[in-house]
Amino acid sequence: MDEITQMGDLVIHCSIQTHQTSPNRRMSSINPISNQDLQLDDIPDPDVNWDAWSRFAHTINGYDVQGGFKPCADLANGGEAKTLTELRCALFFEARRERHSGGMSTDQSLIRELLGAIRQKVDARELA
Repeated sequence: MDEITQMGDLVIHCSIQTHQTSPNRRMSSINPISNQDLQLDDIPDPDVNWDAWSRFAHTINGYDVQGGFKPCADLANGGEAKTLTELRCALFFEARRERHSGGMSTDQSLIRELLGAIRQKVDARELA
């Protein structure tokens, strides 16, 4: 039993160590696409390839655009995203939420709704 407890403590310690980040660390997985360059083909269809939504979400850095973690979280949690930029930032936050929860907090209906709204904005060329 003692070995199991020690092993559990070690796993928790390793997990904490691997998830600590420097406040100045940049996310290397951002592959930016501006709103003006965004095409309908860039926006994944979740019915065809569910996993593609997260890669697409990282075509904008919602933290930078919204002015930090809290403003981005407030936008995503408030459900008030209206513009293309806000919708993309909300999707970005959902991708980060999904990543940091290990997939435990993925709201597939919300993600589908955000992707659909983003697609509508791009199709209408409402690029603000």
